[in-house]
Amino acid sequence: MKLKTYSSFSLLTRFWALGLLLAFASCGGDGNSDDNGGGEGRPTEEAYWNTSATDKATVRADNGQVPMILPNNVGSTYEAQVTDGTWASFSLNGGSAQKSGTIQTRKDVLFVYFSENNTDAERTATITISTDGQAPQTFYIAQLSGEQQDQPSFGGTWAEIPAEKSNPNYTYVTHTITLNNKKVRNYSLCFDKSVRAALWVAYPMHSAYQGGQGRTDDWAMDPLVDERWQPNCVFGSYKGSYDRGHQIASGDRTASREMNEQTFYMSNMTPQLGKLNQQMWANLEGKVRGNSCADTLYVVTGAYFGPNGKGDGSTTDAVGNTCPLPTYYYKVLLRTRNGNTGKAIKDCQPDELKSIGFWVKHAAASGQPTASICKTVEEIEKETGFTFFPQVAASVKRQNIPSDWSINN
Repeated sequence: MKLKTYSSFSLLTRFWALGLLLAFASCGGDGNSDDNGGGEGRPTEEAYWNTSATDKATVRADNGQVPMILPNNVGSTYEAQVTDGTWASFSLNGGSAQKSGTIQTRKDVLFVYFSENNTDAERTATITISTDGQAPQTFYIAQLSGEQQDQPSFGGTWAEIPAEKSNPNYTYVTHTITLNNKKVRNYSLCFDKSVRAALWVAYPMHSAYQGGQGRTDDWAMDPLVDERWQPNCVFGSYKGSYDRGHQIASGDRTASREMNEQTFYMSNMTPQLGKLNQQMWANLEGKVRGNSCADTLYVVTGAYFGPNGKGDGSTTDAVGNTCPLPTYYYKVLLRTRNGNTGKAIKDCQPDELKSIGFWVKHAAASGQPTASICKTVEEIEKETGFTFFPQVAASVKRQNIPSDWSINN
């Protein structure tokens, strides 16, 4: 079965209904440890994409539009030009590579339209914007290829992928990156539009994903998930004491800028209490990285919204959308015991494998993770309703030996 993907939505419905609201939300930073450098705001005299905190907007292969927010210098004139990429224009019908005018309000929007990408490769268009008395700004549109939108099936190809559950609220996607000149997976997720969050994010951990890349803080909407349902915290965090809590951590993807950027997609965020996110949860993430091996460590990180699926209360994102609060966070881990077998998980005997689960109440918590949060993978399956690591025997998923994973108290 193919994973569910979504085409671009109606131009007016998708952006006029929500786009303007998203664009002009508060841009203040919140000082969270998981937000260092992000949400610092934009100079009012500069233009910017309303769906990205960087100068690059990533869009799907379908035809559509992406809005750019013009500087709020009311009365100034502007000139826009597509300098590279004939598939992008300032006209719904295409062909208009230039546009100029006078900025009428502090909320003026310039729409850039793009045609369908029928090629088998991603493509990039370049747009320049200049206003009175200001140096020109350069922006880019990266349009995915149709091939990139064909998500892999959940047929057991990758050991970390949970079994698929059919639900009209769920969107399944996989983000890929180029590594050593090969297209490989970065991470996969199951996004639930009813809670504006991923219920799980699954990914491999291996030295190939580790390097010297620091945090990019390139907060952006996920181009493969319908933007209407994502939390909009591109220019600021959730309200209250909640961080933009990564599920796959920025620190798990440091081999290239591309892979780290993708960890800052809104689909990877949940409203996580700052003290938990910055302290015990961060320490747990470090413990997980410490269990990487020469084979591969397989990880699923998730947010659990209670037996009713609605969470424990709510907060709002940076533009006022209601976001339910997870009641628990969890991780389930799987790897070979030896760590250097050279064998695929499906080719291993049960006694060659080890697993564990971590079940963490969404509450302020400091210090190191302890054995009290450890569960079997099977127990977390019963709590969440998901089937993890479907390639392995049930006996593997009944293990709970914290010391095997450097959890010693």
